[in-house]
Amino acid sequence: MSQETRSLDYWMSPQLSEAGQGTGSILRRMALNDAQSRATFLMLYFWCAWLALVALALAFTAPGGAPYAVAGAVLTGGAAGALQARRRGRQVPTSRHPASSRAPRTVRGAWTGITLVAVGSCGLILALALSGNASLSPGSVTGAVLGVFFLVAFFAGTLLIPAWHIENAARLFRERIGQEPALRQALEEMSRTHSDPNGRMQFGPL
Repeated sequence: MSQETRSLDYWMSPQLSEAGQGTGSILRRMALNDAQSRATFLMLYFWCAWLALVALALAFTAPGGAPYAVAGAVLTGGAAGALQARRRGRQVPTSRHPASSRAPRTVRGAWTGITLVAVGSCGLILALALSGNASLSPGSVTGAVLGVFFLVAFFAGTLLIPAWHIENAARLFRERIGQEPALRQALEEMSRTHSDPNGRMQFGPL
């Protein structure tokens, strides 16, 4: 069977995907680009919520800094909404080579990074407390606890959101294809007509 006559269902077959582990394809590029796009605006929404919580904490501890956190929340929320709208307006994800990223590609890797940040932050606070150079007043203790909480929360969202989407890119794209008839129709047509002049990149598997 020539590549031009293979259907989308053929390329999306779980058996074919399992057998073709590690093989590059147009569908896999689309899946990863789609996952990265979704993770980006969700991460910005997370930053918006994080900054809103920071602003709330600052309103009680350092009111002068609260407006800056609020402004940051508004800006990141607006950027997230713009990226989400752009993604919705693009029926078919791009098939270009996915952008390189330093983010962990697995949830396990993300948790490793979060654990290192948490342990390092707690260790630093403990070292300062034991050194005798830091005041142990109730206010300073509360500030230190809030600082560690917000720092760990920031890294948790920043690392986990992209890692989870990258790790589950194929499954998420498969679900999106099943939910969006227009996307499925476009991919079905592409699956029957795709041809790589260099013969290196097949349309599937997913």
